[in-house]
Amino acid sequence: MIDKVKRKDPLENIIRIVGMFLFLWLFLLSIKLLGGTFKHYFSDDTANLIKNATDNPLVSLFIGILSTAIIQSSSSTTSIIVAFVGAGTLSLHNAIPMIMGANIGTSITGILVSFGQMRNRMEFNRSFSAAIVHDYFNWFAVLLFLPLEIITGKFWDGKGILERSSEFLTKIFVGASGVKFDSPLDAVVKPIAHKIEFFIADILGNPITEHTIGNKTQSFPQYDGILLTIMVILSLVLLFIALNYMSVIMKKILIGKFERIIHKYVFNQAATALLFGILFTVSVQSSSITISLVVPLVGAGIFSMEQIFPYAVGANIGTTITGILAAMVTGNASGISIALVHTLFNVFAAFIFIPLKAIPIGAARWFASKAGQNKFWAIGYALVVFFIIPIIIIFS
Repeated sequence: MIDKVKRKDPLENIIRIVGMFLFLWLFLLSIKLLGGTFKHYFSDDTANLIKNATDNPLVSLFIGILSTAIIQSSSSTTSIIVAFVGAGTLSLHNAIPMIMGANIGTSITGILVSFGQMRNRMEFNRSFSAAIVHDYFNWFAVLLFLPLEIITGKFWDGKGILERSSEFLTKIFVGASGVKFDSPLDAVVKPIAHKIEFFIADILGNPITEHTIGNKTQSFPQYDGILLTIMVILSLVLLFIALNYMSVIMKKILIGKFERIIHKYVFNQAATALLFGILFTVSVQSSSITISLVVPLVGAGIFSMEQIFPYAVGANIGTTITGILAAMVTGNASGISIALVHTLFNVFAAFIFIPLKAIPIGAARWFASKAGQNKFWAIGYALVVFFIIPIIIIFS
């Protein structure tokens, strides 16, 4: 009997690991489909929204929030902003609050992922708090650095500390050869995501057209309400199926030695969690994926809020690399400056709020407890913060 158990355990573990990778791939595919759907449907509107930034920093901030919430990718928003600043369509000064807003807007993906655990009140409470702690960190950073940028600008000929610092660093980077890095995860899920999108569009009779987003020309289906609805439903169904099975499998895999190793060498120290968050996000070029992967693990009780907070901050820093690469390809000084503003903003915020992590963590836990009692708090939060308030401020 004992021999049979011994022979069975390795096989079970192999099946679990293979299953984990399959559902992880499905999860990444669903995120890619969902982000691509909104990005393609709202591409022209988002670009026009960013282009019409004003001298009002509050309006620019909420343009960044709304744009990123719509297309669910701060990297995409940042790349568009970099392209517009580089082309002279958007001023560096007006783009800075927008970059800060992009940081906030990208948090919505993690919140959507947390909704997958709504059926279990305790798990949802933990996962929702993990999702919004990323958002609260960004809000507290904006509340500190946006006024600081405005105040210091009054004493430095209209250029605040972030703008001045980025221009100083730009002098070092100007003339650097353009480099390009492709996410390995894109190679795994992007082709399939495109085939699914094109297949459904073909069935519905939607033509494939070329669109310019930022400084890139891409081919994707011409979207209408029907295609949008089908793609969103399909993406969310795949997302919640993947999350459900990932959570079950991860609980079984991360029991015992492997869990202790991760706790000891990755999430035990703030420095290692921060570094892991940076490196992982640089490799996948998406803070949304980095945060979304850990949200269900916090919900399952595998990691705590204190452990994943530096990791989330690291994701914010790592995602700025995409903007820097995009700027260096153009070789434009203003484009490089705004990309560096994004990096400096996140690095400065990390230095301040990792030691003060009790503030965003406490705020996230308090609100998540309210959402745990009434799910409409969570849904209302996503709608009000990312869409209703920005729309009112931008278009009022």
